[in-house]
Amino acid sequence: MLLAFHSDSHAVDLDPKHRFPMDKYALTRQQLHADATLQGKIDFREAPLASSEELAYAHEPAYVRRFMEGALDAKEMRSIGFPWSMGLVARARGSAGGTLAATRAVLEWQLPLACNIAGGTHHAFPDRGEGFCVFNDIAVAAGAAMREYGLQRVLVIDCDVHQGNGTAAICAGDERVTTFDMHGDKNYPWKTRMQNTYDIALPDATSDAEYLSLLGDWLPRLIERHEPELVFYQAGVDALKEDSFGRLAMTREGLQTRNQLVFSKCLQEGVPLVIVMGGGYSRPVEATVNAHADVYRQAALMMCSSSA
Repeated sequence: MLLAFHSDSHAVDLDPKHRFPMDKYALTRQQLHADATLQGKIDFREAPLASSEELAYAHEPAYVRRFMEGALDAKEMRSIGFPWSMGLVARARGSAGGTLAATRAVLEWQLPLACNIAGGTHHAFPDRGEGFCVFNDIAVAAGAAMREYGLQRVLVIDCDVHQGNGTAAICAGDERVTTFDMHGDKNYPWKTRMQNTYDIALPDATSDAEYLSLLGDWLPRLIERHEPELVFYQAGVDALKEDSFGRLAMTREGLQTRNQLVFSKCLQEGVPLVIVMGGGYSRPVEATVNAHADVYRQAALMMCSSSA
């Protein structure tokens, strides 16, 4: 059974015209709940709220404290992209807490994979938030894996269409973490782009065939070269052709194949996998929700078939 943490019960009130589709989290979970093929295959659990001490695995304590207290200035909140509220605090802590919980689950219970139906907030830096990201859940959880469990080789596979600049910045200089990032070359972030271990910058209108060929070539090389003890998969679906901010031309079927490549390789090599949600901004939101739900549906079905 796939262990899936969620934190969409924390209300964040946004203007109806806001660009961020906050309801996609609940809609994704609802679709998974309603899928008859998944009955008994996913264990949905409320994500714990990450503590200030846990968030300090990746963030400066002063930044964490100021955000929690609502003391960030207007410019800092504009960079994040949301108005401050206690609901946003709970959501940000839950988003990080879900990835932490999934990470601890795979390491303590020796599960092949676990997931967070949130997270992937890869634009958050040690001292600031950016691009709809308050705390960097992947970096926080990687910190926990290394500090609490002694891991020495962590691999981040980031397939969101936007470069994970915050993850790159936090993990820079730490030889224990390898960051692999496939993103749109001409897409956000423009001014704050950082350097990952591997950056695969894709031209506009990249198709399924081009994307999957690159990923299929890189995955075995990454596993062989770095021998990871844990993989984080940032499974953003904003590479969809329908996405408002994506600029690529992938189909839902192409993203399903992308997911399958990552899942199959990790299961084949026996590497624990933590899956997080990432971006998706189609209008209407249904295309995004369907693609997000595919990630967890595929993971649940694959986990159940591998343990049968």
